Amino acid sequence: MDLIVEQDILSGLRQPDIEQAVRTLYEQYFEAIIMQICVNGGSRDDGADIFQESVLILIDKVKTKQFRGDSSIKTFLQAIARNLWLHELRTRTRRNNREQNYVDNTVELEVQAQSFTDQVNTSALEMVMEKVGDPCRKILRGIYYENKSMKELLLDFNYENEQVLRNRKSRCMKKLKELISNDIGLLNSLKSLLIYER
Repeated sequence: MDLIVEQDILSGLRQPDIEQAVRTLYEQYFEAIIMQICVNGGSRDDGADIFQESVLILIDKVKTKQFRGDSSIKTFLQAIARNLWLHELRTRTRRNNREQNYVDNTVELEVQAQSFTDQVNTSALEMVMEKVGDPCRKILRGIYYENKSMKELLLDFNYENEQVLRNRKSRCMKKLKELISNDIGLLNSLKSLLIYER
């Protein structure tokens, strides 16, 4: 860019009203900074943000007389943009790592919590199954855990026929439901293990 135009921009940035100088900066350098950021893995939005920050730094440096014009405005803006973008990339990497660690830890905690809940529910269910008595426990376990049919269960017990076994199963279920209903703590701990009579 012509040295006179650069001097006009710098002079304009030293004035109380810097609007025209800033507009000229956007017209002259915006696309170059956008391209620089896009080539280095950013988007146009990233480039626009970086350009804005670079311009603010340039304005501050000019107003505090720290920019002496040893390099061109374009070179200065590109150097600032490069440093800002490298800092942003490092920050994003750390943030992404933290987010990934958070997600990984959250998933692990959820798995552990579910495992613990399953263990508590299983223990609570085992306790209530102990209370229904041995024959009922064997019948209900055979039906609901081992997926046995009534015909298969009949072979395990000395009942006259399937109907007698069905009646016994119904009484066992009724007893189990009463035990659970009468124990609020047990009912709450088993709320995820719904037992439906088949």
